[in-house]
Amino acid sequence: MEAFTRRAHERRDAERLRRLPAQFRKRCKTSCREPPGRLDRPVPWSRPPSMYRRRNPRSAWPRGTETLKPRRALGPTEALVVVQITLVGERQAHVGHEFVYRGPQPECKPCKVRSACLNQDLGRRYRITRVRDVSHPCLLNEERARVVEVEPIAPDCSLSARAGIEGAVLVYEKIVCSNGACPNFRLCHPVGVEPGTRIRVLEVGRELDCPLGYSLVSAKVSYGN
Repeated sequence: MEAFTRRAHERRDAERLRRLPAQFRKRCKTSCREPPGRLDRPVPWSRPPSMYRRRNPRSAWPRGTETLKPRRALGPTEALVVVQITLVGERQAHVGHEFVYRGPQPECKPCKVRSACLNQDLGRRYRITRVRDVSHPCLLNEERARVVEVEPIAPDCSLSARAGIEGAVLVYEKIVCSNGACPNFRLCHPVGVEPGTRIRVLEVGRELDCPLGYSLVSAKVSYGN
């Protein structure tokens, strides 16, 4: 009886294989079990890998923490430094020259490089730190303009004794005085620091002797942006 049943199953399997397309016959003969579903359809593992979708992508992530290797710190010459570039006349293009930006002029409208030239803050003072070997024609100075690297440099000024605190960030207030013969006139009217400009106090200097009776001190400042 068992032999008859086994032969019946073999005939049934042979009949099923004969009905299958040729591309599935070889796989079914070598497989240890019948593919699920209908035999005239491709089985799930016969599909290309691009048709599969991972159910849980996070299961492939490495578990636990990973210790990062320490890296060497960047030196002062290796750190990324952002420089400001502008153009000045060739006569003023030398390292250490300082100027105050006063804004665009009517002659600058047709210039093709005005976006690279008129990029400073109005009323601020700048110092040239490097002169590049690139020049362009300038309609304002009737000569060639040189490409330079600049940095903002605020001049020394006078502050009230109450506001003269190192590290303080404040808004500069103009001192009302028209005595041009006063030895402190240039400190009280600094060229490059307009009223309302935010400044940072770097160092507080000596007390100033004011003929009008103001309590003032000299200070080194920088632009507070």
